[in-house]
Amino acid sequence: MKKTRWGAIFWFLCLQYFAGEAISIMGWRGPYSLSENYISDLGAVRCVSAASGLNGQTGALCSPLHAVMNTSFVLQGLLIVAGALCVGRMFPTGRLWTGALVLTGVSGLGVLVVGLAPEDTMAPIHYLGAVENLFCSNAAMTLMGVAMLGWRRETRLMGAFTLCAGLIGLFGFAFLGARVYLRLGVGGMERVTAYPFPLWIAAMGALLLRRGSLVRAAA
Repeated sequence: MKKTRWGAIFWFLCLQYFAGEAISIMGWRGPYSLSENYISDLGAVRCVSAASGLNGQTGALCSPLHAVMNTSFVLQGLLIVAGALCVGRMFPTGRLWTGALVLTGVSGLGVLVVGLAPEDTMAPIHYLGAVENLFCSNAAMTLMGVAMLGWRRETRLMGAFTLCAGLIGLFGFAFLGARVYLRLGVGGMERVTAYPFPLWIAAMGALLLRRGSLVRAAA
């Protein structure tokens, strides 16, 4: 099997992230809130009481399946980076395309760091990786969307989806940084920022598997 095709498969397998999160939530002790809990809470290795809650939160945090979530983060990072290194020939040349692919690969390094440095044991490194991942992934989609919209008619629908996903993620990133949650809660706004990318990269992997290459999209 060609290396480029393996790259597309790696990207499609990024859907595993949602399985890792769902399984970790099922193991959570007490109520876990998608709107009030950070995603990274699922990877915290220690149980803490309300009085010592992380990130200024007021609930007890305990994730017995933290290894599942952290393994999913690490695997996600490896899939993103490996995919980005393999699929380059499937895309046209140019600054926008290259920039988008570089940012995609760099974002994978961020989520890899998130999995290797849990929020309650290596907080500064964890949050640096999280910020890098959230910004770079959404910036990558935005650049890729612009490039696809201007490439060929056959890529414009995916380009519109890509651009919208990137802009939604960037707006979420800005609101999250400003602590403006629009009644979604901190966890809800984090998910607005984080979810578009794994959905997009899996969809892009599926598109590349079906077409073989965006360069030959009009063939």
